[in-house]
Order: sequence, then structure tokens, then C-alpha cells
Amino acid sequence: MKQIKSCCVRYFLLVLSMGLLAAAPAHAQELHIKITQSSDQAIPVAIVPFAGADGVPEDVAKIASEDLETTGLFAVLPRDRMLATPHSADEIVPANWRAVDTDNVVVGTIEDNGQGGYSIRFEIVNVYRGETLAGYEINASRAEMRKAAHALANLVYEQLTGEKGYFLSRIAYVAVTDNGGAGRYELVVADFDGHNPATIYSSPDPVMSPAWSPNGKYIAYVAFDVNRGLATMRVQEVATGEVQEISSRQGINGAPAWSPDGSRIAMTLSYEGNPDIYIYDLRSKQPTKFTHDSAIDTEATWSPDGRYIAFTSDRGGQPQIYRKAVSGGQAERLTFTGRSSQDAVYAPNGEQLAFVDKGPNGYRIAIKDLDSGDVRVVTNGPLDESPDFAPNGQTIIYATQGRQNALATVTVDGEVHTRLSQRGKVREPSWEPLQN
Repeated sequence: MKQIKSCCVRYFLLVLSMGLLAAAPAHAQELHIKITQSSDQAIPVAIVPFAGADGVPEDVAKIASEDLETTGLFAVLPRDRMLATPHSADEIVPANWRAVDTDNVVVGTIEDNGQGGYSIRFEIVNVYRGETLAGYEINASRAEMRKAAHALANLVYEQLTGEKGYFLSRIAYVAVTDNGGAGRYELVVADFDGHNPATIYSSPDPVMSPAWSPNGKYIAYVAFDVNRGLATMRVQEVATGEVQEISSRQGINGAPAWSPDGSRIAMTLSYEGNPDIYIYDLRSKQPTKFTHDSAIDTEATWSPDGRYIAFTSDRGGQPQIYRKAVSGGQAERLTFTGRSSQDAVYAPNGEQLAFVDKGPNGYRIAIKDLDSGDVRVVTNGPLDESPDFAPNGQTIIYATQGRQNALATVTVDGEVHTRLSQRGKVREPSWEPLQN
């Protein structure tokens, strides 16, 4: 086999840990991922069990395989179908992998790094071309081996698709549970795959609209106090639990959306009478009115370049998506399909807009290409809501209601569908932006 040597990229995960998610957080129930529809063009790949893995606290190859499989973009070869278990590119016999229709094989080793952790070395090999595509080394402590597996999956994902992976990102969502007949609302932060869930805020009153800050350190959300008839906009530091109250003005305090630089939050306020979009400056702690229409304006979302805010408005008679420059000017209508359109979010590249489209088949997630104007519906409904893009823009997470309330994902081409379920109701997901 011809082997192309590649530079060794070193990942040091000693600074990867997030710290404590607020002091002594409550652990919520884990979400469980089920693939409901895969791509016909899935990329064949096998991650062979690594040499030296005995005694390691996590099965790194297994976790990385599960990461890739949950996207639906990869056809991951099960271990019981592997005809051999090589640990280096030189040990690979191409015929063993061609026989099971697998183009790409990941092989590697795990060794004690002498610092209380492990060194994971692995290669990504294309057996049909007979070449090593890349080689990597990841160093991680014992406690960080699950993160190391996600980092490994990210590297394989990027090498085989050309897009950055999102397996080290987190999601926030609201879970509603029945606690002895009394509902309880929990704001939960978890790994992208639902593992390590931690409740960072809990209340018998509704919690709504979680939104990650661009740096992943804070979450803005709305907390209700039913007895006082009050809704409060809050910003909470994820690691410490420290809370800053942004607005508890009379009327609506809702739908927070961070500016791309994290210095401002767009929100819906009605203390002056009509629900409008306001821009709250976190330094001056002052809101500035952004929309001035007699209609209801809500659900703001910033374009990634910070130039525009898109929002939902019924100024045309039914809820539709409009866009207005942050610098000022007139609002421009963006959506014209369906009976109504609402709850938009920009893709990380700013080229697409996902939103909830109401049509004959109920509420479904749609994507609009802002350049061509093309719109495609990517979910089946009938009650899909709260879309948010994955950090790499290739997948959308959303909440779906029916026989079981759950979170679900769909790729932007509509081909791959997964469902993340748990006991109780889960809603309003927010995906942490990609961190450098």
C-alpha cells in the first residue's frame, strides 16, 4: 500500500474541560438519539478498536463511531463485520475492507502519556486510493476521554466532508417534567449527543427562549414568575450559575438574540405599549427601540455579519419574516410562502434562513436561500418549531410535537433525520456556536 505521510496535528485537551456547570448542578435525564432517515449517499467508514484501549475509561473508537453515525452522513461499519483489526496504516489489507464496501478506515493506538492521561494516535486511510489521508495525535486526561473521542470524530468528519465537525459543541433546551402532578421547567445544558446533561436553572414556572452567547459562556433566557405576573429576561453564566437580570419591565420581555460580537441582545419588549424589537447594550445597560410599527414584531435573529436583524411581524396581516438593517431604514419582507412564516434563524454563513412554515400539512421547518430566494421544506410536521443551526451549518435542530414531544435534527438538504428523545417534554433547543 502506498502511504502518504502527513503532518501530525496535536490536540491538547487539557484546557477543553468546561469547568463545573454551576455549583452542584442537578443532572437531567439524557437524550437518546435515534436515526429515522439516513442519506443514500452516506460515506462508508470504519473506526477500528484502538490498540492499548484496555483499561481506558472510555471506548474512544466506539464513541467516535456513534458521533459519525448520528449525523446520518456516514455508513459506519459495525465491529462484528470487520474482517481484521489493524492498528496502523501498514497493517491494513485493502481486500478486507473492499469486501465489506468500506472506503475509509481509521486505525490507531492509545498509550499512557506519562502525565496522568493518554496519547491517542490515529490515521485516516482511504483503502481504494491506497493512501493515508491524515495522521493525528490527541492528548487528554482520564476525565477528558469522551471529549477526546468527540475531537477525533471532528477530525474524521472534516477530513471526509470538508466541513468542520460539531461533536464538541453543546445544546441547551427546556425540559418539562411532571413532578408529582406539578409541572417543573428545567433549563438544561448537555453535550451535542445528549450526554452529560446538567440543569442550570429550574422553576415551577415556565422557562423560555434559551440563546447561547457567541463565546459559549452565557445563556440568555426568559423566566416567568406566575404569582407576580412577571417575565424576566436573564443572562446566566453557564460555568458559575451567576445571573444578571436584563429586563423585567412591564409587559413582554422575550425572545433574546445575541449580536455576533456578544455586546448586544435583541429582544421583544412591550413596556411602551406595542411589542417591538429593542437592542439592549450590555455595556450601557440601555435598550434602544429598533422597530416602530403598530404590528407585533418579535423573534429577532442577527445576521452573522451583524448588518441585519430578521424578525417575525404580522404587519402584512399574517406572521411573516422581515429583515431590517441595524443601521436603520425600511424593513424588507423575506418570506412569501405558506399561510405564515415565523421564528427564523440565520445559518452561520449568513446565506440561508431557517424558519417555521405553516402550510396545509401543519407547521414544518423550511430553509430559504437568501441569494436565489429558493425555499425548501425539510421536515414533515405537523408541529415542528424552534429551529437552530448546528455550528457548521450542515444540520438543524428543532422541537417536534405529536405523540411524543422531542428534539430532532435534519440535514439542510432534508435527507437525514434523527430524533433525540427522553421522558417528559423537551422544547426550544439552542445550539452552542462553534468555538475556536
